[in-house]
Amino acid sequence: MKLPVRSLARLAAVYLGVLLVIVLVAGASSNKLTWEYAHEAVLHIRESNPAFYAELERNATREGVSVDEYYYRILTKAKGIRTNNLLIMGMDLLRKSFDYYRENPKYDFSHVIGITLAVMGLAMVLVVLLGLFLGFKLASGRFLGTVEGLARFFNGLPSWWIGAVLIAVFAVELEVFPIAGLRSTPPKEGFEGFLDVLWHLVLPVSTLVFVYVWEFVVTVAREVGSELGKPYVLTERAKGLPEGLIYRKHVLRNVSIVLSSFTVQKFVEMFTDYIVIDVLFGLGGLGTLLRASFVRTIVPAIGVVVRFDYRLFFVVTLSIATITFLFSLLLELTKGLLDPRVS
Repeated sequence: MKLPVRSLARLAAVYLGVLLVIVLVAGASSNKLTWEYAHEAVLHIRESNPAFYAELERNATREGVSVDEYYYRILTKAKGIRTNNLLIMGMDLLRKSFDYYRENPKYDFSHVIGITLAVMGLAMVLVVLLGLFLGFKLASGRFLGTVEGLARFFNGLPSWWIGAVLIAVFAVELEVFPIAGLRSTPPKEGFEGFLDVLWHLVLPVSTLVFVYVWEFVVTVAREVGSELGKPYVLTERAKGLPEGLIYRKHVLRNVSIVLSSFTVQKFVEMFTDYIVIDVLFGLGGLGTLLRASFVRTIVPAIGVVVRFDYRLFFVVTLSIATITFLFSLLLELTKGLLDPRVS
């Protein structure tokens, strides 16, 4: 197998473009937040230390700038930040953010990413297997139109609504599955603990499968129906080869090439729904961390104040972009293995 160099180069270019956007937005956010901090600090200094504020004002007047800008320059110079380059500011912010969360015992990103990959991977495997099984069954059947209607119906429903219905029916009413979390209390150990985690994943994984499996079924059924009408299949049938062998040897191979590209597309789309499902079921994955980046504080005189934790937000965003890129890279290599013409 030769490497699909052009496809890999396009993927790398897209990822670098996304990475550049994230870095520039991080740099702009860092610059804005530093300005806001400088402004609030100056207001505090003017109220609590008038003498120091007067000194700042004299120095700012001497340099022909406002007090806010003068204090902003002091802050950025003390931190070694190059404010004239958003790219460098963004890279510096991301580096410091990763260092901060690597040393913070409250956050275990390897565990969080592991949960995310486990849930999405299990959901995607089930979607592909069910899509192949039902797609082959319905390729020449009369129920394909019904499945197409189901695909449109479930695509129009928000994933959180489907998850909420499953919780209401199977967790609250029937009490068959747990409502949220990954482990029971107290947590179980060993093989029982593994089964307990799988039991907790039934509802969130089922929600993702319900949303995405119907499009897979329709796509597989259409591709299989198209392949069955091609001359090489008719030739193989004329030779007397069993239908199962024809399906495995030719049809499945050709369908898998198309399905691999479709899987990448749906995996990227699934991240949006996964973030919602992760929060809804309290799984503790990247969706939970993304929600935690919007810190809510109750202030009695004001109410709920939402504060943006930009460090956590950009780390989670970059993690999602990297996972998507690596998964796309793996699928491109798989396509090259399935069909050497892709290379």
